[in-house]
Amino acid sequence: MTPRLELGCVLGIDLGTSAIKVVAVSQKGRILATAREPYGTVATCEGQAEQDCADWLKAVSRAVTKIHKERTRNLTVEAIGLTGQMPTLVVLNGGKPLGRAITWQDSRADAWASERLNSELRHDLYRRTGVVIDGRYLAPMYGFHRKGKSRDDAILSAKDFLFYALTGVAATDASTASGYALYNLQSGAWDDTLCGFWNISAEQLPSIKPSSSSLPLSSHGSKLVRCALGTPVVVGCADSAAGVYALNGSATNSAVTILTGSSTVIIKSDSSPHWDPETRYLVTPLGLDHTFGREADLLAGGSARDWVQSLFAGNDSKAQRLLWQGARAVSPGAEGLLFAPYLAGGEQGVLWNPELKGILNGLRCDHAPVHIVRALLEGMSFEIRRCVEVLEDKQIASVRISGWMAKNPADLQILADILGRSVHAYKLGSASAIGAALLTGFVDEEAYFREIGASVFNPTMKNTRSYDEVYARYIAQFPARQ
Repeated sequence: MTPRLELGCVLGIDLGTSAIKVVAVSQKGRILATAREPYGTVATCEGQAEQDCADWLKAVSRAVTKIHKERTRNLTVEAIGLTGQMPTLVVLNGGKPLGRAITWQDSRADAWASERLNSELRHDLYRRTGVVIDGRYLAPMYGFHRKGKSRDDAILSAKDFLFYALTGVAATDASTASGYALYNLQSGAWDDTLCGFWNISAEQLPSIKPSSSSLPLSSHGSKLVRCALGTPVVVGCADSAAGVYALNGSATNSAVTILTGSSTVIIKSDSSPHWDPETRYLVTPLGLDHTFGREADLLAGGSARDWVQSLFAGNDSKAQRLLWQGARAVSPGAEGLLFAPYLAGGEQGVLWNPELKGILNGLRCDHAPVHIVRALLEGMSFEIRRCVEVLEDKQIASVRISGWMAKNPADLQILADILGRSVHAYKLGSASAIGAALLTGFVDEEAYFREIGASVFNPTMKNTRSYDEVYARYIAQFPARQ
């Protein structure tokens, strides 16, 4: 007789920047079904980026309904794991969202936060939290937008709101708590001093639990995701931490993980926290206890790719295909054109300058759209290399990548040539959603890694030598840091 767990699956839900992604994973690590449901972002004034929490829940319901319809066998959902975009602010009052969520892309609190923080305070906050502070963390977001109007407010991140919607309990984990800019890495608790600085009460914050802890699915949650009442809902972790888990599992190693989505996240895994004397990267708790990441986040990734595609090819699929084919056929160096891809309004990465804007350098009349697109692809890879070089304190064992770039062999070869390292690409529909599913503990990790495999792209040394020269010019041209 087949054991019951052979008939079971787990759901991983990723509340992403532009869409909900849901995966169903079998106990043996096989991806049984996937679904994606988009939602919009409100941006009616400069710096604004807000989303409706009701749209998130509707998208969750639609995506899980698709999963149920896709399943070819009558599999039981044994557990649900969660992850989500961060830092994205949800304010609850009376148990319901108070207006729209303010996403991590919203820059309106940057100037206000900057005025309150001198270099000494920034350094102290970094030592306490691992955060290189700006106005895109939950504490300054809340301080700017609510200005301490009500101590009855509850403050949640996006993933924590989804956990609340499914269980009725406000809880978070260490990796997500870091996005509040209030979590003390050494004590593993909310920092009273920082709460006081931002005029936030600890009672307004969720309880902090291990990523693998769970609570039962509520009646409301059961209706939302069409799963049995009481199904374990695992607290989960931040989207970046979940993505690292999907590509590395429970192994602690010196790998660098690159997650390409609307933004690009670069994380080097460590078994203990390592602060940078120059505060160039984040120190981030990962999905497992006593694991940490040195993290650099490039604000424009897939969003920059979508922009340049729309600019030069519109919605014409044939024109889009020809644009990318032409760009990938351009020789390394894009005929002397350099493109600094700071298109999201400022940059983080290891630069931390909110004033940076996208720059084309060396543009001539004989350049065509394909050269601009090629220069953008190279510019994004140059910024990844800049981050990897800062994160590396000893030889990096491997570079692992997922997301949109992992599905494009020509782009991966450009990245491998620019990094001068082998790149292991995992074609996962949503690494973060899969990582959330793995963290439930219901999936055989070894079987999962046998299932997914990786495509390896080795650098072409001739191209790497050419790119070393172009990269030196790029770094000299765009060295700006706040």
